[in-house]
Amino acid sequence: MERMEMKGFLERVVVIKRLWLAMAVAFFVVLPFLIGKGWLSLVNEMLIMALAASGLNLMLGYTGMVSFGPAGLYAVGAYTTALFLTKTGIPFVIAIVAGPIVAGAVGAIVGWFCVRRTHVYFALLTLAFAQIIWTIIFEWYGFTGGDNGIVGMPVPDLLMSISHYYYFSLVVVVICLILLWMIGNSPFGKILQAIRENPGRTEFIGINVKRYQLIAFVLSSAFLGAAGSLFCGFSDSVFPDYAHWAKSTDMIVICLLGGMYNFAGPIIGSIVYILLSKLISSYTMYWMLFLGIIVVLLVLFMRGGIMGFISEKLSSKIQEIRLRGQYDTGS
Repeated sequence: MERMEMKGFLERVVVIKRLWLAMAVAFFVVLPFLIGKGWLSLVNEMLIMALAASGLNLMLGYTGMVSFGPAGLYAVGAYTTALFLTKTGIPFVIAIVAGPIVAGAVGAIVGWFCVRRTHVYFALLTLAFAQIIWTIIFEWYGFTGGDNGIVGMPVPDLLMSISHYYYFSLVVVVICLILLWMIGNSPFGKILQAIRENPGRTEFIGINVKRYQLIAFVLSSAFLGAAGSLFCGFSDSVFPDYAHWAKSTDMIVICLLGGMYNFAGPIIGSIVYILLSKLISSYTMYWMLFLGIIVVLLVLFMRGGIMGFISEKLSSKIQEIRLRGQYDTGS
């Protein structure tokens, strides 16, 4: 009886998940017909930030490597696309693809140094490299434009419309999220989770932990670069602020808010975070004060984030069914 009830409950959970996924896809497809250009631009920003946070979460949530410098690699992708478009005149799609490739290559160099250290030293190294990237962008006026940035990307006429670029972003983000889901649920992803839980024991069974951490770092960098490239085309400009540590803080908080141990966590966190920031900023200039309060509440009362809270409730329901089955059997 207990097994039947448990099986029925789990089947309902799967059906509900699929239903929510189908409804979400349908919602995002018809969204341009339901809201104005201002809100559609905001949703586009949410999609791009969801991709960036999900890319970071491959390091943070799956592998257990706390990076303080994801914005540096995000900026590498954005500036790669911008420089290709403004200095070479290559097609827009190729420039977009070049962003994650170059970001992944830079991530391989940065990661080679960073994965040789653990815990706080790893985190500080990632921050240091992000600041190096920011300084290069900020100071190299002849190449990156310095603090003036690069403005006026030659975006194709087809993507000049906000709604058209929204659909382009939606397709790219969905493809990248599917790839991230496949990586996370593959044997490679399971090894990353084992490294997160106990790197010493994982290495003891013959797995080269540093190699897997480096691969995860490179993959994460590539997805961060993809998000940066998308935002470059969307905003039609790039600036050194893309590589600033404050941008890294946004991504980390988004992962914490949504739940870094759940695949959907960064996606939900991006929606909630950006919506809160826009709404609160429209009423007061003290958004950073509210952000600090949000972080304190997350750390003290909701360490699993929004999706972690939901997963905890589902686990409690499963445990309740099991206990009820044991009680009925005992009676």
